[in-house]
Amino acid sequence: MNVDFDRPAVPSRIVVRGTNWVGDTVISLPAAKELKRIFPRAHFTFWIPRGLCSLVSATALADEVIWFDGNSGGALHRPFRMRNSLAKGGFDMAILLQNAFESAFTSWLARIPVRAGYPTDLRGPLLNLRVPLREDVRSTHQVFYYLGITDFLGNHFGTSRPADTPIPDCSIEISEQRLSQAAELLTHVGADLGRSVFSLCPGSVNSEAKRWPGEYFARLGDLLIREMGAQVVFLGAPEETGLIEGIISMMHVPGAVSLAGKADIVASMAVMNQSRMVISNDTGSAHLAVAASSTVLTVFGPTSAGATAPYGPTAHIIQGNAPCAPCRRFRCPVSGHPCMRSIEPEAVLSRVEEILARH
Repeated sequence: MNVDFDRPAVPSRIVVRGTNWVGDTVISLPAAKELKRIFPRAHFTFWIPRGLCSLVSATALADEVIWFDGNSGGALHRPFRMRNSLAKGGFDMAILLQNAFESAFTSWLARIPVRAGYPTDLRGPLLNLRVPLREDVRSTHQVFYYLGITDFLGNHFGTSRPADTPIPDCSIEISEQRLSQAAELLTHVGADLGRSVFSLCPGSVNSEAKRWPGEYFARLGDLLIREMGAQVVFLGAPEETGLIEGIISMMHVPGAVSLAGKADIVASMAVMNQSRMVISNDTGSAHLAVAASSTVLTVFGPTSAGATAPYGPTAHIIQGNAPCAPCRRFRCPVSGHPCMRSIEPEAVLSRVEEILARH
């Protein structure tokens, strides 16, 4: 057997610091899949916020999960509380997908021998395997930002090989059991599964300005039922229950149902998978739809569809326009929310029909 003494030893126990948000987690899935491919014999532990455990577990990429929540303290205290959990793992490499000083500092405190990531946010001195941040990576979709890390690691350890597919894949396989449970859940809330399901996601936890007006979602729901014979299903987090109930109360055509607070992340993905289309604000739900292999139309207003837009062949956008956009504010500072109100429900319906005709 030939041994390449110039190559570093291939790690066997790897901890991956994942991202903090649903959308970023889905965008980083191609990189996570690539890590499993270039280190096929390694044991992978994912280090993530507690709220993402079900999503990461659904990917079947993690052999183990280390999580933290609000009780772990902020950026000043959390590294000291997390280092013991990491130290117990016996890891020989930490791969930092999340781009923050804290993750590098925590890995250094835990004395993980190899700490790999981009040397951004002043964390370069804490990393001993620094991934060059190339200009072509900076200027393209964020899915390639994460893949830049895996490309570097594959070359560094000599484990690179041609990819099975040249197109990054953000999808997650959903089990038949999950799909069956989703159908039961829809039936339980009164959905007519003899109709085409359209899932609407009107919330946005991290930005009120990203929300298309509730009355527009209500009008769109009416149009989908009248024009397309749709079964309209609203999806949302528990804290968005009131928002969605208010939207349904504004609808003139009966039949829409709400799963707000009744479906967790994976159950929502199963519903999306069985939907003819998902229509969402620029939030995590749009990325979940891509992960569920559903056709999704994302409404953009105060943000632009760019490096962090839902990624994949089933992802589509409709962009609002206003002189003040994009502003990326949490709340719209302009009376009337012009960027979002520039997108009429009839225009969204027309875009839906155009996309479905192509597919």
